[in-house]
Amino acid sequence: MKKRLVSLLCALFILSICSISYASDGHELSWGKDFSTFKNLTFSHESNDIKYYVVKGEKVCEVTKVAAAKVTYAFKGGKLYARIVNIFDSSDLDKLYKHFSDSFGKSKVSTQDGWTVNKWTKGDIKIKLKEDIEGTVHKLTMYYMPLAS
Repeated sequence: MKKRLVSLLCALFILSICSISYASDGHELSWGKDFSTFKNLTFSHESNDIKYYVVKGEKVCEVTKVAAAKVTYAFKGGKLYARIVNIFDSSDLDKLYKHFSDSFGKSKVSTQDGWTVNKWTKGDIKIKLKEDIEGTVHKLTMYYMPLAS
């Protein structure tokens, strides 16, 4: 009896850990975590006080399984600040728009520097879905707002 109870408790513990990791519908990253905890990063460039690294081998946006041309992590003060996903296809942009609209409601839409930008906020995360005016470049960007200022 004790053995079964221990097995059941272990199974429930593992299930609860899995539930926590998926609870936010795939939007959980290790926001604010130190750069040293990440692997498979290749330095891309630096702008102001933000360093950008391409993530090797990450070619799928886990939110909707959309293929990504490139995934980049941005670190501010050595902490994960943003995730930028370059999207291959405009039809994938439509899938992402539907996903975020269904999950977080209507977006705030604006035009900025030649981009149409849809914005959502979820807790400390700001989500931007961007398409250039020509409709040829598509990006999904998530920012960790506590590191924004």
